[in-house]
Amino acid sequence: MIKIDTLKFFQPTPEYRKLVILEALYENPNLSQKELSAIAGVVPSLVNKYINELEKKGYIETKDLGKNKIYNVTGEGLSELYFLKLSFFNDIVNLSKRIDSQLENIFLKLKGKNEIGIYGAGLVGKVLAELLLNRGYNIVVFFDDDNGKVNSRVFGIPILPLNSKVRIDALVVASIKNSEQMVKKAKKFDFTDIYVFKTEEFKLSWHG
Repeated sequence: MIKIDTLKFFQPTPEYRKLVILEALYENPNLSQKELSAIAGVVPSLVNKYINELEKKGYIETKDLGKNKIYNVTGEGLSELYFLKLSFFNDIVNLSKRIDSQLENIFLKLKGKNEIGIYGAGLVGKVLAELLLNRGYNIVVFFDDDNGKVNSRVFGIPILPLNSKVRIDALVVASIKNSEQMVKKAKKFDFTDIYVFKTEEFKLSWHG
C-alpha cells in the first residue's frame, strides 16, 4: 500500500484510514490497538472508533483471547477492502493522468533531444531531472556555478562547471530566481537550444 501520510502535501482521509486498518487486520488479526494506532497514524482512541464502526458494519469480528483481542476480517470485510483498494488506486491513476497532462508541454519541447543537460543542481533541477528520468529522457550532466556542488553527483549524474566540454542536444535552465542571468551566461559559453523551466507555469520556454 502507498503510504500517503509520508507525502508532504497529502493528508489521509477517514476512508484511507479505514483501508489501512482493514488491510493490517487482514494480514495480522492479532494486532493490538496500539499497533494499529502506529500503522494508521492516529491515536488509540480513534482506532477504537474505527474498530467499532467496522464491527458494526460486519466487516470484522472481534474475539476475546484473555487480555488480548483477535480481529478477523469477514467475507464482507474482504469485499470492502478490495473495493477501498480499487477506489484508492483509481484516484491515484486519475491524479497521475492530470499530472501527465500538466507536464506534456515539457515532454513535447524536448522530444527528439537525446542528450540533455540541466543547468542548476538545486531543488528545481533535481525535481525536473526526476520528471525527465521517469519518462526515459537521458540526463547526461548537471551544470552548476556552486563550487561546493561541482564534481559531486545527483542521481548518479555528474555536476560540472558550465565551461566543461560535454556534448548535449539541449540545455535546460532550472532556477526560480536566476534564470535570466543563467541564460545569458550559457550563451556566453556558446550553448544553443536553451530552455528555461518556468516553475510558475510548469512548462519550458525556448531561449535560443
